[in-house]
This record gives sequence, structure tokens and C-alpha cells, in this order.
Amino acid sequence: MRIALKIDIPSQRAALKAVPPLIEILRRHRASASFACAATHLRTMNTIRDAGFEVGLRGAEPMSAWARITHNSKSQSDWYADHMTRNHESYRQSLGNAPQLHAAAHWHICPQGLRLTQRLGFAYASDTRGRHPFIPVWNGEIVRCPQFPTTLPTLDELANSTHPDLSAPRERLLALTANAAPLHLFSLRASPDIAKHPEHIEDLLTGWREQGYAITSIQALAANLDMDKLPRHEIIVGKVPGRYVDLLLQGEEFLSDRRHPS
Repeated sequence: MRIALKIDIPSQRAALKAVPPLIEILRRHRASASFACAATHLRTMNTIRDAGFEVGLRGAEPMSAWARITHNSKSQSDWYADHMTRNHESYRQSLGNAPQLHAAAHWHICPQGLRLTQRLGFAYASDTRGRHPFIPVWNGEIVRCPQFPTTLPTLDELANSTHPDLSAPRERLLALTANAAPLHLFSLRASPDIAKHPEHIEDLLTGWREQGYAITSIQALAANLDMDKLPRHEIIVGKVPGRYVDLLLQGEEFLSDRRHPS
């Protein structure tokens, strides 16, 4: 049983305040993780890589992307494609290799961005919420870049607050994983509050270990799956409990109604 940990780094302040203690926590617990970082955070990317963890490329923040789009003559798709391509190249030049993981900020990405996960050669992506790894299908178009969706609610969703007391949602999260499952993916938003209260994250990792889970990276999950055998699922737009904006969700298996008629 494995839980992949994806750590989103939303800002330079979070990178400076939260990443060092998170690395130490993971080391103490002999746990792994995938960090999703903007290509502009060069020092942080190098710190994470040198510590032995996967560094993925994080997509544009939805609000900042929208602000740029509304003041730009390009369409949303063109702007996002240009932004994503430039950040992919910046990552490659900075770290000497292309990123394997793409992670959309807040699970928001436009159709052109999904296509680019294939065209730019990402090995896998985590842009969606769902139940298990799958090959995404958008409006009938197959995107050959496997999705590793976030399967568990985030701490702030469980607390229903932007500044939660992490102890209560931590216990609710452990209750959700109490029944053994072969695979989960949990997304943790790096926050300066982690440096103030690292015990909440440490207790969560301890709880999962006691439940029998290994804490690993998305890279490790991908290495143990046959990508050619993953099911194809529609991508839909919808909401999840505790979050009041639309995001990308794993839908039903593609053409399942034709294979399994009612």
C-alpha cells in the first residue's frame, strides 16, 4: 500500500519558509515526495533535487493567469501554451534535464495545456482529482500523458478554511485512509505555517506508516505501473466538497457505455 505525496509550492515565500523543514521531516520519516515548483524558483528546485526528491513543473496560478490573459491580445489557450512552453525550457536549462512531472495549480489547466503535457514529453501529470491513474480523454481526444490524480481531500478542504487548525483535518484524513487501499495520492500545499507547526505533518506521516502505507513519490508510482495498460477516462469539470470553484475531475471510463450497455 502506497501514498504518493505531492507538495505544491505556490510562492517564493513558501519555498523559502516551508521547503527546508519539509525536507527534514521527510528525511526523518524515510519518506519520499514529488515537489511541484514554478520554473522561476531556481534555487528551490536545486535544493529539492540535491536532497534527492523529484521536482515537477507547476502550472500557472489560475488568478494570475487570468490577469495576464485579460491584458494580453492572445487567447487563453495561446497564452497558456506560451507560458507552459517557456517554463518547460527554463526548467530544462536550469536543471539540465526536462521535467517528468507536470502539476496544474489548483487542478486548473486548459485543453491546450493538457495537449502540451504529451507534446512536451512529460512522462506523467497530476492535473486532476480522481480515483486512480488513467490516460486522459478530453472531448474524445486522447492525451497520451498519464494522469496521477489527487485521490484524497486536502487539509484545507477538510477544515473548510483557508487557515485551518491542522490537527482536526489530520485526524479526518487518517480516518479516510484507515481502510486499506493499494494506492492514494495526497496533495499538500507548502505553507509557512508548516515551519511553525511541523508536528502536524509528522503526525500525519506517522499515522500513515502505522496504517501500513509507504510514503512515496509520483515518480515511484509511475515506475511500478504499465502505462500502456492504464484505462482511458474522460476528463470533466466539476467541484469537490470543501472547494467552491470548478476543477478538473476524472470522469467515467471512455466509451464504457458502449462496452457495457445497460
